[in-house]
Amino acid sequence: MNSVKIIPGCEAIYLNGNKIGCLLLHGFCSSPFEMRLLGEYLHKQNYTVHIPMLPGHGTSPKFLRNYSWYSWYDHAKNELFQLRNICKKVFVIGLSLGGTLALHLSAHYEVNGVAALAPGLFLKNKFSFLSHLIHPIIRYKKNFSGPDLKAAVETKRYDKIPLRSISQLLKLFGHIQNDLPDIYTATLIIYAKKDHVVSNKSALTIYENISSKDKRILELPNSYHILTLDVDKERVFYEVKYFIDRLSN
Repeated sequence: MNSVKIIPGCEAIYLNGNKIGCLLLHGFCSSPFEMRLLGEYLHKQNYTVHIPMLPGHGTSPKFLRNYSWYSWYDHAKNELFQLRNICKKVFVIGLSLGGTLALHLSAHYEVNGVAALAPGLFLKNKFSFLSHLIHPIIRYKKNFSGPDLKAAVETKRYDKIPLRSISQLLKLFGHIQNDLPDIYTATLIIYAKKDHVVSNKSALTIYENISSKDKRILELPNSYHILTLDVDKERVFYEVKYFIDRLSN
């Protein structure tokens, strides 16, 4: 990724703190920028925070087309291992694609808790399943669903979406569904009632099918998809902090 120009403000973020580690994973077609405020909030609690940039993100849609869902997962896994080397406890907090990756990690590797924010299993766009057929002909689409944010704030997300990458996203969604019963770690799920991108069925299906005894689901009435930047972000930050605090003591 060093040979590709990173969009200013989209760089990976590393904030050193105590021996409680927080791995924050951003969403699809986005970057660490959308997790920065949450990361800084957690760092003020003296937690160690790592926010990596997933392959193909934070650069250009053309670059994203080169990567499979496993590339995103493998990068997140390596970041998890690095954080586990320096921290006694590690929590994974992911938004959208990042939330799905966080759940996938917890099904296979030791983590102390997962906070899945607007995690994806099903997209709102009913034609998304056709992406694997049409991406050789139509490479990009401007907007795949609806507005991501209710709040008028900067996002630094791609202005067009590679359909090949949508196909990879759906492959991940299909794969993680088989892993849900293997998730036993403490899990916090937060989703928005008015999400235009991911179906609410995603969060509900995850909650109902994971094996965690310590699990909680919270619906936000006002936000759209990007919970870490939207109108309910302070509530999201507090809930994530409380979740980590409770499991760290």
